[in-house]
Amino acid sequence: MRSQLHRVLVSAGLAAATLLGTASSFAQVVRDHRQNPPPAAPPPPAAPPAPPPPRYVDAAPREAPPPPREDRHEPRRPGYVWISGRWDWGRGERRWNWLPGRWERERAGKRWRDPRWEGRDGTYVLIDGDWIDEPRYPSAPPPPARDERPGLRAGFAWSAGYWDWANGNWQWTPGHWERQRGHLRLSAGRWEPRGDHWEWAEPRWVDPPRFPPLDQPPPPPRPEDGRTKPGYFFIAGHWNWENGEYVWQQGERTRLQIGMHYEPGQWTPRDGAWRWLPGAWVRDAPPPPVYNPPPPPPPPSGGPRPHGPPPPPREENFAPRNGYVWARGHHEWRDDRFEWIPGHWERQRPQLTWSDGRWEQRGNEWIYIEGGWH
Repeated sequence: MRSQLHRVLVSAGLAAATLLGTASSFAQVVRDHRQNPPPAAPPPPAAPPAPPPPRYVDAAPREAPPPPREDRHEPRRPGYVWISGRWDWGRGERRWNWLPGRWERERAGKRWRDPRWEGRDGTYVLIDGDWIDEPRYPSAPPPPARDERPGLRAGFAWSAGYWDWANGNWQWTPGHWERQRGHLRLSAGRWEPRGDHWEWAEPRWVDPPRFPPLDQPPPPPRPEDGRTKPGYFFIAGHWNWENGEYVWQQGERTRLQIGMHYEPGQWTPRDGAWRWLPGAWVRDAPPPPVYNPPPPPPPPSGGPRPHGPPPPPREENFAPRNGYVWARGHHEWRDDRFEWIPGHWERQRPQLTWSDGRWEQRGNEWIYIEGGWH
């Protein structure tokens, strides 16, 4: 039993020795016994170092930014303020880039101050925009009012639009209708200078002034048809002042008045208001004296008369004269011959008509009938 165990142990030892010898033989370095062995392969080249990041000695712009672009946006958004776009300088790109505008919510008592580029020591520096305290009152007058044409609306008064001062900027407030209040008149609001600033006076209902104020001149007259028939005159219409507003009075046709002419009424500024001077009929001024030779005395009664007709009347040129009638010239018999007597003016007489003189044949003689009023 013991001999068998001894044999097994010896066999195992021999096997282990054999394995160790074989492993050591494989671990030996192989030597090259040739006289000139080839050189060893060179090691691979090292990778080049990464380039350092670019460094800009001066990244600030030296040229002014381009003109600002036009940002299209809705004209107004209640409760918001439009922040205009601007140019930004890309330091890495070294070029100008446009930043579009945007809406920002309003801030009570503040107004937005736009950014700007300023030149300093040969470069341009951005002064960023910010919210600043808004002035309570404007220091300059408002822009001109916008044109509004509301027309007329019975029972209502028009409250005109106006410029409002909000968040440090002018904002337009459109006009609107207000229901009429009895005989009261709606006085328009206005901006008034107060020292170094302007303040807004609200519109209010007041008693209408007796005369229109100087800042409310009468409107232009309305076109009318002034044609009339003979013997009549057209008195043009005009604007009246009633209950604090202008009301149109239509024209009328009236009969002419002999020896008079009509002077139309007119609005004229006086005593701090517009006053209406009504029109009236005014007597014509006497015409300048015109020398007309007096007619010769008629032939004595029972004197010789012509036995033949007078020559044809001469042609007389005269222009009409208001308030006068032209008495035509005629031939008279003097010293056994006809002599021409020029015409002359006769002042118009109310409700009378002038008849020119004439020659009439009676038997074998001609007799002159004097002219006169009838």
